[in-house]
Amino acid sequence: MKNLDLLSLQENFIHSLAQSGKSFNTCKNYKTDLNIFHQFLIEKKKNLNIKELTFEELKEYQRFLEKKYNSPNSIRRRVQALRLFFDYLITIGEYDENPIKKMIVSPKVVSLPKPTSFHQIQMLTEYLKQGFESSQDLEKLLYMRNLILVHLIYGGGFKVSEIEKIKMAHIRKTKGVYRVLVAPEKREPYTVSLPTNFNELFVKYQEMLLARQKLDQVDFDHLLFNANPFKILSGGLSARGIEIIFKELSSKAKKPMTAKSLRQACIFKWLLQQKPESRIKELMGVQPLYSLAPYKELIKLKPGDYCYMELQS
Repeated sequence: MKNLDLLSLQENFIHSLAQSGKSFNTCKNYKTDLNIFHQFLIEKKKNLNIKELTFEELKEYQRFLEKKYNSPNSIRRRVQALRLFFDYLITIGEYDENPIKKMIVSPKVVSLPKPTSFHQIQMLTEYLKQGFESSQDLEKLLYMRNLILVHLIYGGGFKVSEIEKIKMAHIRKTKGVYRVLVAPEKREPYTVSLPTNFNELFVKYQEMLLARQKLDQVDFDHLLFNANPFKILSGGLSARGIEIIFKELSSKAKKPMTAKSLRQACIFKWLLQQKPESRIKELMGVQPLYSLAPYKELIKLKPGDYCYMELQS
């Protein structure tokens, strides 16, 4: 029997995810989850030849997860990572069927959304505007970049995985409104309209960015960019880069938030604007059966706490 080393196969799997366009954070999470399985086999002195794994060993791993984690979602995530790994082994011809599909796990528990409050969003944008007005040169452009980032998430509901791919050519003005082209891997392309308060910011940002690109002698077509305090380093802003920006903004503005909590606020805003639920789900990138009930229930219970409007220019 051909010896298939588990660790090497896991590394190849993670590499294939990166090659297919998965974000740095996604690859890192899969690697972490699979390493838990790898360590489990080592501690239990199990054979690391993947071909010699038995279903009983997989069941033992499930029992291990159930003892180690209280959250059903944490268990589901680690089993899901293993299932996708075995799907990969099937695609490269090393397995005939996926043994993980026989494992029964607890149903997914939907956590209640924890959006950034509208007051916090207003305070954040005011902080960025004041920083823009009081700064110079590259620092001024960085404040503007972060304003654009906030407007993309709260204004258009974009995920970080979508934002890192947006290029200038994807943004077009139609009937006085800017629309962003989104081209998912497994769905038809569609466009997302941004509120009119984005218009003036975007025009100013374009002018500043073009001038700075010439000064720093860099050429790229991404909407956002990566920079140090002295110069633009490259076009594009990774999911990890966006995560770091929000940590810094939370600290400086003394208003804790993440890209996820800001996007959840956008979903509340759409519901209050009475957008069709089918359209909201399309923009969220979820299946038609996905339930927006947790959002609607929170609005019903505490309407004052979940009142969201468009930002003013």
